[in-house]
Amino acid sequence: MGLVLRFGLTALAFAAPLPALAQATGSATAEAAILDPGTVVKTADMNFGQIAKPASAGTVVLVPTASPACNVTGGLVRTGACQPAEFAVMGQKQGRIRMREQNGGIITLLGPGGATMQVTNISLSTTDLTPINGAGGWNLGRHEITSNNGTARFRIGGTLHVNANQQGGAYNGTLQLEVNFN
Repeated sequence: MGLVLRFGLTALAFAAPLPALAQATGSATAEAAILDPGTVVKTADMNFGQIAKPASAGTVVLVPTASPACNVTGGLVRTGACQPAEFAVMGQKQGRIRMREQNGGIITLLGPGGATMQVTNISLSTTDLTPINGAGGWNLGRHEITSNNGTARFRIGGTLHVNANQQGGAYNGTLQLEVNFN
């Protein structure tokens, strides 16, 4: 939340003293959260941007890197934000986590009038996490935290399927994750 104060000043062409300027005050809120080890916090939602209503079907592939990219197929016209879902992990150095998406590999986005789109090919990128063999059903894998302070990040992207003549409006869905620390 930001506070913006705007003042308008008019210059006068007189050789007279200027009146005193008005004084204003404002306030803002300061917030902080102290997180225990073994915590995962969402830091950003997945966002595919704005897509012009298409005459033919196509996809938007959101590559979930720290500098994300949204690549389109099928002649889609896309603009705006391109943001993977991003999460911060608070653990300890060499701590291990297992991650699993719980949408069955498909996130359904619901739009106006019951229209839907789907996100498939869910993908992962990490910072300060190293993959470990033996994920055992944890489809996003098992990882070790490598940072000295025990924090790490991971990002999730995927492929949005846009139908021909997709109904206009906002579409929303939920990515469900399970993260276990061990």
